Amino acid sequence: MTRQAERARPILYRQLTLRLMIPLVLIVTVVGAIGMYSAGSESATVFDRWLLDAAVSLADQVRSGNGGRANAIELPEAARTMLAYDEIDHTWFSVTDGGRMLIGSSGIPSSGTNTQAYADGRAFDAVYQGAPVRVAAVGAPCAGCERVVVLVAETTLKRQRSNRVVQWLLMPLGLMLVVTCSAIYIAVRSTVRPLEAMADRWNRQAHASLRPIPEDDLPHELSPFATALNDLLSRIRDILVRERMFAAAAAHQLRTPLTALRLGMTRARNSPDLETARAVLDELMQVTEHTGRLVQQLMLLGRLDPEGRGDVDRAPVDLRDIGRDVCGLFAEVALEQHVDLELQVPAVPVMVVAQSDLLVEAVANLIDNALKAAGRKGQVLVAVIESPPGLRIGDSGPGIKPSERRVIFERYARGSRPRWEGTGLGLAIVHDVATLHGATVNVVDGELGGACFTFEFGPQA
Repeated sequence: MTRQAERARPILYRQLTLRLMIPLVLIVTVVGAIGMYSAGSESATVFDRWLLDAAVSLADQVRSGNGGRANAIELPEAARTMLAYDEIDHTWFSVTDGGRMLIGSSGIPSSGTNTQAYADGRAFDAVYQGAPVRVAAVGAPCAGCERVVVLVAETTLKRQRSNRVVQWLLMPLGLMLVVTCSAIYIAVRSTVRPLEAMADRWNRQAHASLRPIPEDDLPHELSPFATALNDLLSRIRDILVRERMFAAAAAHQLRTPLTALRLGMTRARNSPDLETARAVLDELMQVTEHTGRLVQQLMLLGRLDPEGRGDVDRAPVDLRDIGRDVCGLFAEVALEQHVDLELQVPAVPVMVVAQSDLLVEAVANLIDNALKAAGRKGQVLVAVIESPPGLRIGDSGPGIKPSERRVIFERYARGSRPRWEGTGLGLAIVHDVATLHGATVNVVDGELGGACFTFEFGPQA
């Protein structure tokens, strides 16, 4: 794998960390923003109310005179001092009647930005004497004082301090975010570390042994992963064992015919006359046919390996056609041995989903064994069954002992007293083909007096 492809692959702990941290950061950010806005808005309202209360108190001192104009403000010096005094901010006030200054500082703005309306007045931001101020404006409540405006301006030092206090109050939230993100990162790394340790243990062990990886020290949530991994190792061990057994069995089975071929060729070369050489060649022909059959069956067994069963292509097949084709292949052999080979098929198609070549090979093995068991002038009956779909192959031979009926389907098993030469692979192939197709193969006593093999399929979808 190239370095670029390695970088492009997702990293588990990084994905988990991001998936946990991003929602947390968003939640903390939204909560902090809402908290800061709410606290700032509330404190601004409190400060505005203080200004408006001062302005309303000053407006209560306005008295109307002749002609409906305000001509008097009862404001003692102590009240004036109290109104203007503030330990932090500087405060100005003014009372005007239609633009005419009655009392206070002149030039205080009567409008500005960030205006907020209240029930008894309004507050807005402005600049006065070069400093940013917050101004409260109210009207005088006296009769005929509609044009009187009371303005109270204050610098924003207390407001700025209040905002800084709010920001400092939110600092623990940011610290909590940092600590939580760090804890998430450490927790995720600690959680992923057993996976890395298991992978490292597997990599170190797999080069020397395929033994299962211990699961005792793994977290409970990783047990299914370890179990699946150990199952894979077990299947690999089984495959290697089967391969070794297959290679050893193939070598053992091929050793005898190859030895016979070598000895036969030596005899043919040393034959005193042509007639003797031809007799030896006839024997070699039989040995060659036997060897070819053995090789064919060994190749078929390799094709039926359990790990490759999912690759077999299947299609609807009429069992009547399978019976006719296979019986046709053995018709000449049956005539030569004077065996009565009979095929019984129903009038309607018997459809199954199967791999036709494998099915033909399995039925051919059963018929071939039946012909050999029946002997000369015997009987073999091949019947196609409708329900459940399948085939029945019976013969008139000596039958099979009940104690041997399970063993004969194992590879290279030929019974206690075999009556003909063989490889011991035919019935093993039949069993594997049946298992591949979800079918069953059984042997019972047949109506012809010998063995009867049934090859039955399960329910068809």
